[in-house]
Amino acid sequence: MLNKIYQIFFLNIRHRSILFIIFGVFILSLSDNLYFFVDGDVGIWQYHCIRSSMIVVLLLVAAKITKTNLVPQKKTKVLLRSIFNTLAIFCHFGGLTFLSVAEAGAGLFTAPIFVLIFSALIFFDKIRWSSVLAVIIGTIGVIVLLQPSITNFNPLLLFPIFAGFFYGLAIVTTKKWCSNESTLGLTACYYLCFGLTGFVITTLFHISGYNFNKFEGAEFFFVGWQSFDREFLFWLTTQSFLNVTAITLIISAYQKIDASSLSVYEYFFLIFAAFWGWVLWSQTLTLEKWIGIVLIVFAGVIINTQRPLKQE
Repeated sequence: MLNKIYQIFFLNIRHRSILFIIFGVFILSLSDNLYFFVDGDVGIWQYHCIRSSMIVVLLLVAAKITKTNLVPQKKTKVLLRSIFNTLAIFCHFGGLTFLSVAEAGAGLFTAPIFVLIFSALIFFDKIRWSSVLAVIIGTIGVIVLLQPSITNFNPLLLFPIFAGFFYGLAIVTTKKWCSNESTLGLTACYYLCFGLTGFVITTLFHISGYNFNKFEGAEFFFVGWQSFDREFLFWLTTQSFLNVTAITLIISAYQKIDASSLSVYEYFFLIFAAFWGWVLWSQTLTLEKWIGIVLIVFAGVIINTQRPLKQE
């Protein structure tokens, strides 16, 4: 029995990749919810600088053990992918200051909509009318989820949308340019870019000495270096281990199987995120927000399950 399960799920590349995606987003959803243990202790740039430094060290150890070369083959293109990923995750965590992980994650998962748009505008791929309809449905889902006010618009609501925008660019560049890169190499470059960005911006805010408190609700973005305690280090270290595991599983899966057949399984993140938010923080979502999430997921599934039209 166990041997049959092993053959089905681990010897079959497709099944193994699906398991990697689901388990990866399960771990990632837990890691993101642990962020609230340290939210407010330091600025967001310092937080990511320290966390990314820990993760890079872990990846260097893993590369040493597995004898993996972390230097990318296409340095410029991998750097560009890393920049897109960095911007996406910074925007995602920016959204976590006023949204639950499930809500902010739904914004991140508008990425398939942007992937479709980029594929049409940049790579001139043909798209189906059903995909256009999916974009409309997804847009409605975003509006229902975030519920923006026309008279008193909050610019912070743009964070989840920009997260999806940049994550879409990262997905496109991963598929088009980075399919032959090592999983550890892509992950290391991403977190190295992440950490350096955090270091530079934190330092700039620190030496500026300017008081950014007038940016109500976004002070966390404009903070220099701050002291922290052992509890902060504990949760950050825990997150680092979880993130390395999750991201490695996800990237490994995408390098084995076509993205369109796997990306739908990433939507399990929203369910897992809502679950951890309820268990750890007693967070619950309103019916309207669930409807918005469902519309975004529905749009993403339509886009990701369609085969591309043949070019004439």
